[in-house]
Amino acid sequence: MRHLINCVFISLGLCILFALLAPAAIKDENFFPHFGRDTVLVWKIQISDFETRFIVRIAEFSPNRHFEWEDDKAQGTVFIPEKDVLAAKGYVNTSLFEAGVDTTSKNYTTLWLSRKIYKEFKEKKNVKFNLDGVRAKFLSLGEDQLIVEVNRAKIALPVIKISDDRGSERWFLDHEDNPLLVKHKIRTYTQTLTSITTDKPNTLRWIRAAKRKNHTR
Repeated sequence: MRHLINCVFISLGLCILFALLAPAAIKDENFFPHFGRDTVLVWKIQISDFETRFIVRIAEFSPNRHFEWEDDKAQGTVFIPEKDVLAAKGYVNTSLFEAGVDTTSKNYTTLWLSRKIYKEFKEKKNVKFNLDGVRAKFLSLGEDQLIVEVNRAKIALPVIKISDDRGSERWFLDHEDNPLLVKHKIRTYTQTLTSITTDKPNTLRWIRAAKRKNHTR
């Protein structure tokens, strides 16, 4: 009997320990990472056995979205005007990421779904919109979570999962104001968000304050 009691206490202790070590899941809107100027996002990109990083530093998150990006070979900046943040009817994968160039979206977004498209996914299972300039069909795969390091603490962020008729699967943050791409898988290519940093100042390298203030596109 004593041995059985000891086993029960050990099991309870292990359950408590695992619960304490497990990443916290976001349930309260107030705990969702607040994006703004100087927010830094890091994705791990894996293609077969090759691995690299893709980094974004945000200069303006709302109402427009303006950010700089870099990988191990190039860097540039992207500007998405408020009208596209809210109501763009398309999404592009790579065309806005031109090395050494400041690019601007035109009725599409990248890295984030527009609010219009996000709301369509929340309302119905099948959605159609332009992907890289071509009409595509998308299927909602439901909700899930992805563990991401947020300001150096592991957090389980809520996501929506979608697939397209070209064989890709994408996960976006389940948040109307911030439907950020957190995972993209197609064949041997995987892009996964690994960290979000919102509490460090002066992270920007190429977008100057004057340029952000006077940005007219």
